[in-house]
Amino acid sequence: MIKHRIRNFFPRLFTWKGFFTTFGIIVALLFLGVFVYLWYISNYPNIPAYQEISAYRYLTPSSENVCDNPEPTNDDANDPGNDLKIPSYQGWCNDMRQHYYRVPQGTDFFGLRYDWITALEKPVGKKPLVSREYMQRLGYIYDPLKKRNKDNPNDLPIGLTWHYDKESDAKILDVSCAACHSAQITYRGTALVIDGGPGGHALPSLQPAQFLANTIVSLLTTYLNPLKFGRFSRKVLMTVPESEYRAEKKKLRAATWKTIKEALRYGRYNLFLYPTEEGYGRTDGLGRIANTVYGDYITPDNYRIADAPVNYPHVWDIWAFDWVQWMGSVRQAMARNVNEAMGTRARINLTHADGLYDNSVMMSEVHCVETTLQHLQPPRWPEDLFGEIDPVLRDEGKIIFEDVCEKCHGPFPRKAVDGVIPYDTAKYHQCTTCHGPLMTDKNGDLLDLIDPRNSHPEVELDGGVRLGNWSDEYADQEKRGDYWDMIHIPLNYIGTDPTSAMNMINNKFDISSVFELIGQQEPGSVLEPPDYIEDPKNADFASGLRFIGGEVRYKQYREWGIMEGYKPVDENAVNDLNGFGESDLPVGWRAYRPRPLEGVWATAPFLHNGSVPSIYELLLPAEERSQVFYLGRKEYDPDALGIVVNEFKGAFEFDTSITGNSNLGHEFDDGLCGDGVIGYAVEDRPGYCRQFTERERMAILEYMKVHSDGERPNSGSLPHCKNMTWPEKP
Repeated sequence: MIKHRIRNFFPRLFTWKGFFTTFGIIVALLFLGVFVYLWYISNYPNIPAYQEISAYRYLTPSSENVCDNPEPTNDDANDPGNDLKIPSYQGWCNDMRQHYYRVPQGTDFFGLRYDWITALEKPVGKKPLVSREYMQRLGYIYDPLKKRNKDNPNDLPIGLTWHYDKESDAKILDVSCAACHSAQITYRGTALVIDGGPGGHALPSLQPAQFLANTIVSLLTTYLNPLKFGRFSRKVLMTVPESEYRAEKKKLRAATWKTIKEALRYGRYNLFLYPTEEGYGRTDGLGRIANTVYGDYITPDNYRIADAPVNYPHVWDIWAFDWVQWMGSVRQAMARNVNEAMGTRARINLTHADGLYDNSVMMSEVHCVETTLQHLQPPRWPEDLFGEIDPVLRDEGKIIFEDVCEKCHGPFPRKAVDGVIPYDTAKYHQCTTCHGPLMTDKNGDLLDLIDPRNSHPEVELDGGVRLGNWSDEYADQEKRGDYWDMIHIPLNYIGTDPTSAMNMINNKFDISSVFELIGQQEPGSVLEPPDYIEDPKNADFASGLRFIGGEVRYKQYREWGIMEGYKPVDENAVNDLNGFGESDLPVGWRAYRPRPLEGVWATAPFLHNGSVPSIYELLLPAEERSQVFYLGRKEYDPDALGIVVNEFKGAFEFDTSITGNSNLGHEFDDGLCGDGVIGYAVEDRPGYCRQFTERERMAILEYMKVHSDGERPNSGSLPHCKNMTWPEKP
C-alpha cells in the first residue's frame, strides 16, 4: 500500500497543481523554521547568564584631588551622600568621567538611529530589544550612577551614544572610545569600575544573539511585520503631530529600509572576512579599519582576510607613549583616533569628486576625549576586597621585576636636559642586556628600534604659549615635554602570534580611484596626491592610512581656518589638535611593543591577542598554559591575577590552536633565549634563560599588585572640551 502511494506521488508532483502545492509546503516550512529560530534567539539567546551586582566600587581615590559632589538620586547605587566634596577616582571627577562615557566620535552603523534602539522589540514578541539585563549579559557596562541624563536619555550602556546627522536631522547611534576602553571586573557580587580598562563585549560580532546583529534582525522583522512597525513608529514618532504622522511614518519606513539594505550588504561582504572569531573583549582592529576604509569606502576588491583579533588595550598613560597600538605603529594621537573612528564606520566620501573627503569624524570631540585621558590614573589594588599584600613576597618580586621585566617594559622616560630632550636610546633602556645582537645591525651598532628612520628631532620645551585664533582657552600642547619611549621587540624574538603584525605588513590595497578623483577637481583645487605612495594600485596599509586619514584631518582644519591647503595658518592649533606636534608617520613593524605595567593586574586576559587568562599563566612555559578556555564574564581571580575561565553556558570558547589565537611566546622557560623564550639569564651559560621557580612566580604576582611606573609625564593642560559642538545640532 505504501509503495503504491509513493509510486503515485511522483507523477502528481510534475503537474502544475502538484508543483504549486509542493512549493507552498516548502515555503511554509521555511517560514515556520525561520519563525521558530527567531523565537528561540528572542527568548533563549546563547549568551552568558545575568550576574547580579550588589555593589559598585571605584578605585584609586584621591583626597588631594577632590571633586564637586554630583547630585545624588534615590536609585544611585554608589550614592556619595550629601558631602560637598568627594575624592576623585583614577584621577577623574564625575564631569570628566561623563565626558569620556558619552562624547561621540562620529561613527555610523548603517544609519541606525539612537531613538530606534529602545523602540525596537525582540525579533519575535513585544518585549523590548534592549534592556540593562540583556546588554550586561553581552558584556556591556552601565554607569554606576543609575540616573538618566540629557546626554543618555535612552539609558544605553557606556560608550553607546549619539550624534546629530545633518542629512537626516536625526540622532545617529554612535560608538564612542569608552565603549571598548571601559571595564568592570566582578568579585563575589561587587563590580570594580576600571575606567580606561579593556572592554568585555563582542560589538562587531555577527552572531545572531549579539547586539549589532540582533538589532538588524529586529529592524528587518519590524519592517516586514505591519503590526510591529505600527508599534515601532508610534514610539519613534511620539512627538510628531497627528496631522504630520502619516508622512513621517512613510519617511521612517524608507529610512529603516535604507539601513537594512546597507547592513545586509555589509554582512554579505564581511561574514567571511573574519574566520577567527573575535569573541568577547577582542576585535581585529587593524583588519576592520582596512576593510572599512579600503573595502567598504573604496572598492570591494580591497577586502582582505582579517584573522588576528586583539584585546582592547587599557588606555591610562597611553598619551605619554611615543608609539601606540599593540605594534607601536602610530605616533600621532589625532591620526590614531581618526583612523579608529573610520574603522568603526565614521562616514567618509572616497568615491565622488564632489565633496571628496567629506566625513563625519568629530575631531573636537575626539580631542576632548584624548586630553581627558591624559588625566586618567591606573587602578590601585583594593586590599580590603582582594586581600592584603605580603610584604616579603612583594619585595622579592620587585627585585625579580627589575632584573627580568623592567628591561623591556620600562617605562623609559625622556627627560629634558637644559631645556632639550636628547635622543639617546641606549641611555634610557637596556635592550642589549636582554636581546644582545638582535638589537644591533649587521655592523654590530645599536639598532634604533624606536624610530624607523633612525632619526628624531630634538624636542624643545615650551611651557607658556597658548593657541591662536582657534581657541585662546586651551593650554599649550604644541610641543612635547617629558614622555616615555616604547621599545619594539622583534617577532622572531618575542615569539607571540605574528598574524596581526604580518597582516599589516603584507596586505596591499588599490587606492588609484581616489587619485583619479583628485585629478577631477576644479582648477586651483588645494587637493594633491601624496608623493610618498609610488604605486596607488599597490599601496601598503600604513601609507594608505597616512594619506586618507591625513586628508580627513586637513579638511576639518581648513574648515576651522587653521590650515590653508597643506600649510598650517595657526601652527600651534594644528599641533595641539594633532597631539604635541607629532607627525603622522605610521609604520608596519615586524615587532610588538611591550608597555608599562602599572595597573596591569586589572586587564586580563593577556598578550596582545588575549590568549593567556592570567599573569600566573603568563609566567609559565607555554605548554603549561590553558589551551582552551572560556570568555564572556570578568569574574576576578585575585590569586592568579586574572579572570575565571571555566566553561559555562553561553561562553565563547577560546581555542589557542586557531590562527591568530596562539598563546606561544613571551614564555619563561629553560633554553636558549629568543624564539619566544625570555626570563632569567643563566649566569654560567651566556645566551640561555631559565624558567621561574614557583616561589619566584608568587613573588612577581605579589609585586604586580603594587607596581608603580614612577613619576608620570605632565601633559600641562586641562581637557580640551570647550570647542565641542555636541550635543547641539550642527
